[in-house]
Amino acid sequence: MAKMSRTVIKYGKVVIPGEGIVGEKDILIEDGVIKEISVGIPSDDTQVIDAENCYVIPGIVDIHVHLRDPDGDEEGITSGTSACSKGGVTTACCMPNTNPCIDNPAIVRYIVLSAEKYGKIRVYPIGAMTVGREGKILAPYERMKSEGIVAVSDDGNWVEDPLVMKSVLEMSNMEGLLPISHCEDKRVSLDGVVNEGIASFKLGLPGIPPLAETLAVARDTVIAGETGARLHMAHISLKGSLDIIRIARSSGVKITCEVSPHHFILTDDLLLEGGIGLKVNPPLREEMDKLALIDGLKDGSIDVIASDHAPRKTSGSDLMNDPFGISSADIMLPLCYTFLVREGHLSILELVKKLSYNPARLLGLDAGDIAVGKKADLVIFKPDYRERVDVSSFLSKGENSPYDGFELYGFPAVTMVNGKIVYARDI
Repeated sequence: MAKMSRTVIKYGKVVIPGEGIVGEKDILIEDGVIKEISVGIPSDDTQVIDAENCYVIPGIVDIHVHLRDPDGDEEGITSGTSACSKGGVTTACCMPNTNPCIDNPAIVRYIVLSAEKYGKIRVYPIGAMTVGREGKILAPYERMKSEGIVAVSDDGNWVEDPLVMKSVLEMSNMEGLLPISHCEDKRVSLDGVVNEGIASFKLGLPGIPPLAETLAVARDTVIAGETGARLHMAHISLKGSLDIIRIARSSGVKITCEVSPHHFILTDDLLLEGGIGLKVNPPLREEMDKLALIDGLKDGSIDVIASDHAPRKTSGSDLMNDPFGISSADIMLPLCYTFLVREGHLSILELVKKLSYNPARLLGLDAGDIAVGKKADLVIFKPDYRERVDVSSFLSKGENSPYDGFELYGFPAVTMVNGKIVYARDI
């Protein structure tokens, strides 16, 4: 019989979102499963991890990641999941806008098997809403679910036809899959490359009107209300979108939404200064939108924080010609901890709920919490340790990050999946 693997994490400030508890405790892990959470657990015949002056949190469940596999040119399972582990992510849900698209069970199976063989963390594919993400014919949800998808999305495209979207919501809810809408009406955004506003006018660049997002949010909200189905809005970027979602929720519509770090950290006035990694979709918005998103996180209107990690080989400095995207998986936890907890907007418990607990609940995953009997997917970090971001040290292939030189707090010292250390560094 193989010898049992035992690890004790000692003296850490353990954040347990399911119980709303933050306190100094030890955690005993046996064969990848949490066996005990208490004070003073004996450490005889065990591997000991000293977490004094550190937080111990459930690993981040990132429900919006672009691993670029199939294809794997700009990222891949190995590089993408390595970057995630460095940033405190232990579960990544990968979007279907790949080549070929994740719109059939064979591609889903390929991703699941590739992640099992080459991945550093847990990977769950998100299937396409429609075949080829063309917004016309529904993809085979039941067969894709049998191979491992946990949600459906045409991310990068919006389902323009309202009758098709109605069918998407009805069928995905019937299959127990979360529908995630990329709310951008391309009849309005057209060939825009940045937010329509002062910066776009000064730079002489075609703008993406805010209406492209708010119109799509409003339309999808009405369909969700009509069908009684649940719906999740990806990467909300505008105060107006959030206002629509609040009104819908007050009327009983089953709407949830997410925000990405760059939308509550950066604004479009940075475009005037130049730089890399600033061309994203949805685009960086105005200061009032950034502040509204922070308020939405504080009052609970925004349920989830997701990276929208979208690595590119290009830097994103050519705003007219480079593709949209941002590389941020390597610093996901530091970005959120620095700009939300250190800035006093959220408590550590509130942050962990939006990074780990809430997304896991939305997708029905047994993750995002710390409890006896759960798999030990954990992150240990020292809150007072700070460091300047060096994009050249990223494990992601993505070069398109605007955060080079940013001074951040909250860098993971240990990331653990199923009780196994998948990332570690001295802090």
